Amino acid sequence: MSLEGLTPKQKTVFAAVRELQTVTGRMPTLDEIRRHLGYATVSSVQRHMDALKRKGYIQSEKHQSRTMKLVHQHLASIPLVGNVACGAPLLAEENIEAYVAYDADSLKGASEDYFFLRAIGDSMNKGGIDDGDLVLVRKSDTAEPGKRIVALVGDDATVKKLAQDDGHWILRPESTNPKHKDLIMAEEFAIQGTVYAVVKAEQL
Repeated sequence: MSLEGLTPKQKTVFAAVRELQTVTGRMPTLDEIRRHLGYATVSSVQRHMDALKRKGYIQSEKHQSRTMKLVHQHLASIPLVGNVACGAPLLAEENIEAYVAYDADSLKGASEDYFFLRAIGDSMNKGGIDDGDLVLVRKSDTAEPGKRIVALVGDDATVKKLAQDDGHWILRPESTNPKHKDLIMAEEFAIQGTVYAVVKAEQL
């Protein structure tokens, strides 16, 4: 299924409609969508819903909103993790900044096995991950050397390449900036998942 022609916000609204419909068994109201997404006004939701109708993602009989139905249903709502709260699990509710609509057909396994993390800085720019990009992560507590991973070091989540040398695990940056150095893990650290895909900041 191609999602070309939808803006990121339209995808997010569409995914919210699908999610709410799954939970309630009916099409949600504009205000329910507004509250679900944290929008300030119903009019902003209406604008995106009108666009989805024009583009053929929602169908309804004229002047009968109760007959609305989704045409394509292959978008997943994946949590975007913001700042990691001290001592809280990475995917704790207080750490979830928003939900991002993503093409479910491109995922391996269930959408619940994934989360997004916003990249900060240039420590992985040689690996195609730039400041502001959204990194799609597949949950896993193990990874093979050579994989790009999300590791929780203390209370900080970091994206690095996993390496091993002389019996030590190493979190290795892939950067054009020489200030970023290998982090040799003398103590235990927690792997949260492996990098599955990257959504570039300019696409958001």
